[in-house]
Amino acid sequence: MTAVSAMPVPEVRDAAPARARKVLHFIPTVAGGGAENFLLNLMTQVRGSRWQHVVLAACVQPHETRAEQLRALGCRVIDLNEPALMRASLWKAVRHTIAAEAPDVLQTWMHHADLIGATAAWCAGVHNIVWGVRATEVHRNPGDSDLKTTLFHQALRWGSKVLPSKIIANSTAAIDVHCGMGFPRSKMVWIPNGVNATRFVPDPAAREQTRASLGIAPETPVVGFVGRCHPVKDIACFFRAAAQVQAARPDVHFVLVGGTREELYPEAHEAFEQLRDPSVVRFVPFGSAAEQFYPAFDVFTLCSKSEAFPNVVLEAMACGIPSVTTDAGDCTAMLRDLGKVVPVGAAEQLAQGWLEMLSQGSDQRTALAQKCRSRAVNDYSMERAAHQFEEVYDSLTR
Repeated sequence: MTAVSAMPVPEVRDAAPARARKVLHFIPTVAGGGAENFLLNLMTQVRGSRWQHVVLAACVQPHETRAEQLRALGCRVIDLNEPALMRASLWKAVRHTIAAEAPDVLQTWMHHADLIGATAAWCAGVHNIVWGVRATEVHRNPGDSDLKTTLFHQALRWGSKVLPSKIIANSTAAIDVHCGMGFPRSKMVWIPNGVNATRFVPDPAAREQTRASLGIAPETPVVGFVGRCHPVKDIACFFRAAAQVQAARPDVHFVLVGGTREELYPEAHEAFEQLRDPSVVRFVPFGSAAEQFYPAFDVFTLCSKSEAFPNVVLEAMACGIPSVTTDAGDCTAMLRDLGKVVPVGAAEQLAQGWLEMLSQGSDQRTALAQKCRSRAVNDYSMERAAHQFEEVYDSLTR
């Protein structure tokens, strides 16, 4: 009988895993402001998602600690070590990195990075570009001439029509302003900021510990501020309001998280010198533990001349701290009946708002704290914001 040979069994191989889609985020630096803080929160939320995230920073220093936080979340951080944004060497480095990384989507953060990153990406063959608008106005860098500023505005206007596929803005006010500048409304996507509601929480222990570290008694009324020491934040208005409060309530203390007395710009320094008792003001440099300071406040304030959708107001709300803000960006829509909103630059009304908040009874403060927390968690979750960002990326790569 003739032997019949067995048919060869084909080798079974596992299917090669699909390459994870990649978003390259280009940002001037990794810490120091609202956009940088939001990026960290976003990376925390999307950890382990279907997207791979890489952060390309013009210059990481002096924020290496923040870079390590991003890396711990599984996010690669590339430091170009280029402190000046408007420089040809930075543009070439960005173009080279984008070409090497070959991302599916380029996400840029803030106006200068929007223009630099998008033009570099086009030259590198990457056209799925998302701009990130984080302010209602285009901030002018110190030393920029009128001509340079005008040319930059014109370049942004032209670039918005050609370069990005989508433009994510965190503020309805910012959308209106930018469309008035000539940005195409059809490309605009509104994604309000989200808050990390597990990091920013009402915390009696943090309140006690922070006050003890600052030398502030548990019962002392405290007005707090968190933000950069920059003229747009109008810290001069803060001190003018503080001077008026001192005349009525000398027991009130003030805490500014985000800078030192030496970093005050001239107008703010002059206003600080007019305080009756400057010893009740505490300056705290920027750190990574802002969630420890909000609970130590009785009232949070934002006195900016210009904002979009400020993270700090959301963070204070999540910690159960009521806010008094200037009418900048979307602050009015965020607070509605849960705080006070006053005109920009109105130090007298800002002071009056603080005094009204500080005069509330215990039951009224408790009820307001619960409502602030509830609105932050329910209306402005980080989960919602992260999902909307990834929906935009998905729409460009289907």
